[in-house]
Amino acid sequence: MPFGVPGWRWEVGRFGYMMEKESDCGEIKAKARDLLEKISKGATWRCRCGSLHVPLLIEGEIIGGLWEDVEPGEVDIGAYRFGRWRTKVQLVKDGRMVGFLWLA
Repeated sequence: MPFGVPGWRWEVGRFGYMMEKESDCGEIKAKARDLLEKISKGATWRCRCGSLHVPLLIEGEIIGGLWEDVEPGEVDIGAYRFGRWRTKVQLVKDGRMVGFLWLA
């Protein structure tokens, strides 16, 4: 399949990249909302440049992060993109991206 065909995306397979059917936008946003209900915030820390980092945890596993100290229940689901191993979903508050979630 050529690039740009709706409904398809590249996936890393056993023998390199392969094509796989793309998930529906509604499914992705529903999964992200379900995770936001179960999520807890980890220990807040700052890097050398002063940026705030707040890991988002489920059962001790980091599944995302925030760059502002906001409550997970206050954010909206934004755009998403497919990466090599996971789908990355933006977390938005007041029109600004404040973090992200990885969907398996």
